[in-house]
Amino acid sequence: MYEIKTVGDKVLRQTAKRVANIDDTLRSICASMCDTMYENNGVGLAAPQVGISKRIIVVDNNGKPLILINPEIVFFSDNKIEMEEGCLSVPEEVKTILRSESVKVKYRDTKGKPHIETYDGLIARVIQHEIDHLDGILMTDK
Repeated sequence: MYEIKTVGDKVLRQTAKRVANIDDTLRSICASMCDTMYENNGVGLAAPQVGISKRIIVVDNNGKPLILINPEIVFFSDNKIEMEEGCLSVPEEVKTILRSESVKVKYRDTKGKPHIETYDGLIARVIQHEIDHLDGILMTDK
């Protein structure tokens, strides 16, 4: 399990690097990220939040972890919804943020297999929030 980095830590403001090799070391990082997310009652976690400047996010998908390596949103729906969001890296702060209701995301899984999937509702919001972390953007910037 990892320690969550909080506001003020430099890694949270860096643009994370693309993952070049998907190997056992990377799969171990992903597994520890999932453990860390669930131990902290999170619904999503980006690698920079645990001090790793790589383009990896993990998201809770109905109680099962979804791991996205090098995620890239290729389509944002025009329909947007305002909702309150919190963040493990910005403890005890909640902010209302406008985000697309659905997104189409291109990513690789832990076996290196490419995917293009559409997500709606809460999971779409979490993916957008976590990808912001990969670009050094915090919810307090919104």
